Amino acid sequence: MEGKENITEYRDKLDKTLKSDDLCNVEFLKKLVENQLSKSSQHEDQEYSDNLVQKRTKEVANFIGMLRSTSGSVDEVSHNGWKIKHDNQDCRVMYREGPTGTPFHSLLAEGYVDGPLDVCMCISCEASLYPKWWPQFNIPTFKVTSSEIVKKIRMGEQISLVRMKLSWPLSTREALVHYVTIDYFQDGLIIVLLNSISETEIIDVDTHGFTKDGIPDVENVTRIDIVGGVAIQKVSTNRSYFRTIANMDIKLDFVPPTIINFVSRQLIGSGFKLYKKEVASVCKGDEDFSMALKDPCYHRIREALYLENNEQNEVSKQEDIKIVHEILEQQRDEDIKELKTQNPVCEIEEIEESEKPHEDSNNNGKEVNEDSNKKIIVGRKQVIISPEVNQALGTLEKVISIFREIGFNPRSMSLSRFANNLFADLEDKKSNDSKRFVTQVNESTVKSSQESRNGFDDDEDTPSSFSFVINEAITSTLAEKDAINGEVKNIDESGISQKKMKKQRFCCISFTSGGVG
Repeated sequence: MEGKENITEYRDKLDKTLKSDDLCNVEFLKKLVENQLSKSSQHEDQEYSDNLVQKRTKEVANFIGMLRSTSGSVDEVSHNGWKIKHDNQDCRVMYREGPTGTPFHSLLAEGYVDGPLDVCMCISCEASLYPKWWPQFNIPTFKVTSSEIVKKIRMGEQISLVRMKLSWPLSTREALVHYVTIDYFQDGLIIVLLNSISETEIIDVDTHGFTKDGIPDVENVTRIDIVGGVAIQKVSTNRSYFRTIANMDIKLDFVPPTIINFVSRQLIGSGFKLYKKEVASVCKGDEDFSMALKDPCYHRIREALYLENNEQNEVSKQEDIKIVHEILEQQRDEDIKELKTQNPVCEIEEIEESEKPHEDSNNNGKEVNEDSNKKIIVGRKQVIISPEVNQALGTLEKVISIFREIGFNPRSMSLSRFANNLFADLEDKKSNDSKRFVTQVNESTVKSSQESRNGFDDDEDTPSSFSFVINEAITSTLAEKDAINGEVKNIDESGISQKKMKKQRFCCISFTSGGVG
């Protein structure tokens, strides 16, 4: 029962906060009240009296005492007169009769909600939005017919009017409720006092902090009395725990047990589920509540309790972005490596040594001939090639450079056709440079295939011979390139100091009949 363990843990945390030295100290509570009045005043000249401070401090102390009455074990709670009506892994509902001789009945609901504290508080206090989530019943009848904020006094302080339609024997009821917010950010706690304003109450700015201006009179309804409030504590960035208590006089001489059971089990139980659902909806971006959350009161809560988390989240976000970039870079490198493996064109880096290798003990003091071999890098491996192979690579580089200078396109014509066209061009232009170009191509290839070419010279004209020369040069070069596998060997890197002068060449060009692939 992980959920049951969670709610017990959160409940114990709230009980510990409520029993802290600060909240048990009347002078400290007085400072909290003064701080709330000074920071929430809408105008600099909006003063408050000592009488108001004293009255409100008493209200805060009284409500915290009510919250403490539900602390402790089941036996301790029962000893305080509470009866558990509903208790599961995320919510608990209790009922208690009021003091003897009074018409009050007390109800308590507590549980955790997956949402930040400012959202939970906004849904709890924005009376004009109660119809969006308050439960509605047809049998027995319970409906919110109207709900509005009738007066804004200070930041976190307002007066709201809520009207409800109820089943017989109850007629329509309404509650004119004064909301006051008190914060205790040290333990992530927000307290909202809820006290109804009765129709007979004398309202004075010296004792109440506001006047009767803007407060509607009673019209053909019965106003109920409520004393209580709600405490909401931050559990984590996206989880909050709340406890709400209300002492109510519904203006009925006798309250049947059926009404008590309906309110404590069905009404509050259903209301809690709808409350959690609305919190989730607001977290996803409910338009109406998004506007309400712009109020300075909720901004102040976010700034005090979640600003550090926002900064940490931003740092975490940047770190996540960095990790994603690193992963993408790694994947890109792997893709490039795979393409190089599949592509017949690979990159060779030649290293020219500026210093002679150190003497090897196995050579009996004789230095290695640095001119006999050259080192190259194929991919990431260093290999040694013989002068013959190096000569073949040089020949191949010349052929490739010729193709690039002339603009040979293997997709548009065959190698033979290209050679014939080229030779015809050379004959027309009578260019000495072009003749030298033919001579250069022949130098590295004619010697190895002289006898074969003589047979063709007897039967074919000059352009065909040139085409054969080109093909023979390529064929010879490929044969020499194949010798790399027999000539390469690993370099012994110990004791070698060298500076690398890299030259990029391209090899491993495969050929198909009639063209270059």
